[in-house]
Amino acid sequence: MSTQDQQSDRDRTAAASETNESVPSFLDEEHDASWSANLERERYADDRETLIEHALAAINQTEPDYHVNLVTHPNHGTPEEYLEAPIRDHYPDAETSVVDQCGCGGYVYRVQQ
Repeated sequence: MSTQDQQSDRDRTAAASETNESVPSFLDEEHDASWSANLERERYADDRETLIEHALAAINQTEPDYHVNLVTHPNHGTPEEYLEAPIRDHYPDAETSVVDQCGCGGYVYRVQQ
């Protein structure tokens, strides 16, 4: 990823933080190990756009060579259908896979840059 793209992702993360007063804490810290981002909270149930925005921000907050498990809300179905294209647009070399479907109906979608 180019330096310009990385700056653009940082700007998007900052914008996400500024536009929503209840931003998840994972947007405020970089992760230097593999981790999970909880995108199955009720706030994402009817807001796919914010779920995608926060998923991209979570990927951006993950150091290279580590992965983030995006735990998605069940209302949106299989994550490949709505996350794969935005991830490819921002992180064309990322590796993605569905790890499992949660008991609640959501999915664990693993992304590694």
